[in-house]
Amino acid sequence: MTPDIELQLELEKAMVSRGVDAYNKSKEAAEDKKRGAETGYARRLMAQYIDPMVEELNRLTAKKGARVMARAHAHLVQIDAQKAVFIALQQLFNHFTLYATPTTIASSIGRMIEDEIRFTKFQDKFAGYYDQIIQDFKRKGTKDYRYMHRVLTHSANTNEDNWISWSTSERVDVGMRLLDVILRCSDLVTKTTHYVKGKTVVKLQPTQAALDWINEYDEAASLMYPDKAPCVIPPDPWTAMDQGGYYSPALRNSTRMVLTKHPKHKKILQKTDLTKVIEAVNIIQQTEWSVNTKVLEVIRTVWAMNMQIGMPGSVPLVAQPSPFPETKKEEMTPEQYAQFVQWKRETSETYTNERERQSKCLQVARIMRVASDYAQYDKFWYVWTLDFRGRMYAATSGFSPQGPDVAKGMLRFSAGKPVGVRGLFWHKVHGANKYGFDKVDNHERVKWVDDNHEHFIRAASDPLAYTEVWGKADKPYQFLAWLFEYKAMYDGRLVGRSPEEFVSYLPIGLDGSCNGLQHFSAMLRDEKGGQATNLLPGPVPSDIYRIVADVCFNKVKAKALEPEAEVFKQWIEFANTYGQGKLPRGVAKRPVMTMPYGSTRQSCTGYICDAVTSENKDFFGKLYAFRASVALTPLLWSSIGEVVIAARQGMDWLQKCSTAMSKLGLGVSWKTSDGFVVHLYEREIELSRINTQLAGTFFVKVGNYTEKLNKAAQRNGVAPNFVHSQDAAHLRATSRMAAEHGITSLAVIHDDYGTHAADTDKLHRIIRQCFVKEYQDRDPLADFKNWQELISKTEMPPMPVKGSLDITKVMESEFFFG
Repeated sequence: MTPDIELQLELEKAMVSRGVDAYNKSKEAAEDKKRGAETGYARRLMAQYIDPMVEELNRLTAKKGARVMARAHAHLVQIDAQKAVFIALQQLFNHFTLYATPTTIASSIGRMIEDEIRFTKFQDKFAGYYDQIIQDFKRKGTKDYRYMHRVLTHSANTNEDNWISWSTSERVDVGMRLLDVILRCSDLVTKTTHYVKGKTVVKLQPTQAALDWINEYDEAASLMYPDKAPCVIPPDPWTAMDQGGYYSPALRNSTRMVLTKHPKHKKILQKTDLTKVIEAVNIIQQTEWSVNTKVLEVIRTVWAMNMQIGMPGSVPLVAQPSPFPETKKEEMTPEQYAQFVQWKRETSETYTNERERQSKCLQVARIMRVASDYAQYDKFWYVWTLDFRGRMYAATSGFSPQGPDVAKGMLRFSAGKPVGVRGLFWHKVHGANKYGFDKVDNHERVKWVDDNHEHFIRAASDPLAYTEVWGKADKPYQFLAWLFEYKAMYDGRLVGRSPEEFVSYLPIGLDGSCNGLQHFSAMLRDEKGGQATNLLPGPVPSDIYRIVADVCFNKVKAKALEPEAEVFKQWIEFANTYGQGKLPRGVAKRPVMTMPYGSTRQSCTGYICDAVTSENKDFFGKLYAFRASVALTPLLWSSIGEVVIAARQGMDWLQKCSTAMSKLGLGVSWKTSDGFVVHLYEREIELSRINTQLAGTFFVKVGNYTEKLNKAAQRNGVAPNFVHSQDAAHLRATSRMAAEHGITSLAVIHDDYGTHAADTDKLHRIIRQCFVKEYQDRDPLADFKNWQELISKTEMPPMPVKGSLDITKVMESEFFFG
């Protein structure tokens, strides 16, 4: 069957249906597991009813000497009314569709109210100890109430908090008083009488009015999240913000060209000439894709055999049973207790890893499902949209050119091109890059491929027998896709075809070198930052992560000579063990990479800790790894500043401008080179936050976004959003020029561009030309300053001093993108 508009509309109808099914399954699973309070309808209704119920509970507890609540009064006056009502509503909705008896629900409410009062007192008395326990819960991702209850109860007993437990009747009494408040102040539930085995049983069930409201809510909410997939005919070209992309009204309503929350921004864009912006989106949207079925088959086998190559295991992780199931801790020998503690630690890690595995498994399963569905089509297309900064995203998540390696490995262009002499060169460079052999010049990468020719041919012939060749690659499935083409390229010799004549379908990637810092270095003409990020030509790629790591390690060695420097001596040992005498570049990579996007010292610590534990989670000891990361953070943070001084100055200046505008109650706006307008006005949301000990946190939304400016969010967001808008403008300019030069297939991820091997030389030149054009005769920071001064009628802070970088040198830099 040839795909046509009728088939496309059927597929879009199925996308909506899958979204509805997923919504309903999620809701039913929550209700079945007594987690109904987590559903969307429950949170909406809780927000609606909390305030009147709190008012009623405060009125009742304020009555002095009244017997209206009997013994419950003495307990309820010890807890904040908001917390009490939240817990009561939470338990009501957890039992909402189960038709439980009032006593059952009341007992559950009373038990949690007791816990809330007890553990609040425990926190007040043993704050430091309590905080350690809660942080441990957060680190493990623990949300199981029974587990947290056991841990805190044991801790409270150990510290002799002298709590006198409530009787069952006391708990039920407290719960009944709160149920009574719910019945008085809402029409959520009603009492019904049932006759079971000759006995009268009273149960609570939702009222018809509540069920009708929930059904209407679910019907609307379930349509908001269709399971968006590619198109089997070219997407409708965009002509306006709400005209283009998918074809059916349901998909169009949830897939606008620009996704922005602020109504003023929408109005600005509707009045803005977006001709060039729309042209770029439509160019990317015209790229034709197909499924790489050879990679798909390998992935299916790897998944079925639980080989765990580039994907999570398909078999659940199960914790080992306790080594001493019948021995109390106080009866254990020191050796047994140490073994028991180790078992608890490993069990906790198993539970955490299993939750992560389940989440990743769902993603991989969905990607395989969509790939299998679309393998029947010769070609398909993606709908593309923009965020409020102008960054481009495929509307389809997971199985898309912006998805994880397992998705990108299964995607290829539907039309191929003979590679030619230069295409063969870039094809080999791409293979080395995807493996991870990318810290040398391009000729060394090609030589590496040639030196491993026989290994690669064997692995491509039988990939499951030679997983050691491709399974350890940085991007195993993209490397596997390359292996298959590489073998086919040389198999052509058997029929008299040279490798240069081979028709390739792979997107050959060109990736920016820490692209956020590249843009800041260009804006500020920073020679040092430009050299570190390959804006300037050099014999080999400059590695900014290696540079920062080396600067930091010099500081570590100096610190290790000071008194009480044990932690820095351990860092030197770590470097000797895992970095051949140097601090591993991975320790610096994420802190450096995310710096231009607003990362903080706190996030820097987390990234360091992740890098350390990925090498060896036990090197510093599990808890000590974090402390070691804390000790290294100020050294690494200052090292980043020494290497990219101008970028940090530029970020600070943007923040100062944002602060000046915020003092006037104004947001910040700016226009990119092709006319896209960014309007940053972070609004505060009026919220009432209810924090409980174990029942979680609830935000009661009093209204929608207010028009009050969130000054802190503005300050933190301006620099990353500004640089994102610049890389987005560069991508759009590149796509337009590429189309002018006949390049019709493009794979893009913000600062990562791909096309056919035959066109890679051409695209490589275009990327550099467009980057130079963006900055040679434009000063985005000066434009930003002028725009704010025009809006505010106020002078902005002086701009940072520029360096002497010759931006045209980018044209000579082989490793600017590569």
